[in-house]
Amino acid sequence: MSSPERSPSPEAESEAPPPAPQNTPEKPASPEPAMLALAIVDRLSQEDVAVDVKVVGGGVSGGEGDRGLGNGCCAARKAECGLRAVPGILRRRAVARAAFGLRISAALLSLVSFSVMAADSTEGWAGDSFGRYSEYRYLVCVNAIAFAYSAFQAYTKVHYLILKKLIIRRPISYYFDLSMDQVLAYLLISASSAAASRNDLWISRFGADAFMDMANGSIAISFLAFVALASSSLISARNLFTWNSNATL
Repeated sequence: MSSPERSPSPEAESEAPPPAPQNTPEKPASPEPAMLALAIVDRLSQEDVAVDVKVVGGGVSGGEGDRGLGNGCCAARKAECGLRAVPGILRRRAVARAAFGLRISAALLSLVSFSVMAADSTEGWAGDSFGRYSEYRYLVCVNAIAFAYSAFQAYTKVHYLILKKLIIRRPISYYFDLSMDQVLAYLLISASSAAASRNDLWISRFGADAFMDMANGSIAISFLAFVALASSSLISARNLFTWNSNATL
């Protein structure tokens, strides 16, 4: 009869060697969520650019090689320039309309100013006339010149609109417009200020009357004509500088 097997003692169990480690394959570290998101966004943006180039280029595909991609990029660049040119065309039209309106306004205001001053005279033993005062004659002459110039500018714009021909070729017309606008604007403010000083001196000494009232009206309209011409000079400067910047490109 066999003897029962004895169970190992706790000391023997503690002295037993540890089991050999098993070589299990390590799992690859997953990428960080932020890096993964950036990679996805970059991929999508590249695909969007490729689709845009393909659509604008008109049949650009990966099989056509670098030449097809270059043609697509050129087409995309041309399309982008065309889209940018649309607001530029509208802006140029708005500026042209404003310039024409200012020319008409300056012509009408100058005409009314020198007409009112030329008609400013009283009869009788205490009669007076604008011709007796150099400041008023100066105002009439400057407004007459401003009227003739503004009417000529309005005529040139109508002439170009109908016949598509320039009376003064560019860029000479740009230099002419800017120089004449600035000179006449200065003359208008000078003549209006001189006439206003003469009016103020007369009223302070002898009081107001019908002659002074007409002179005041003419001077006020002359100041408005100056504002119109000064605004026209800003548009003329803008046209000249825009042409110079485009010529240097």
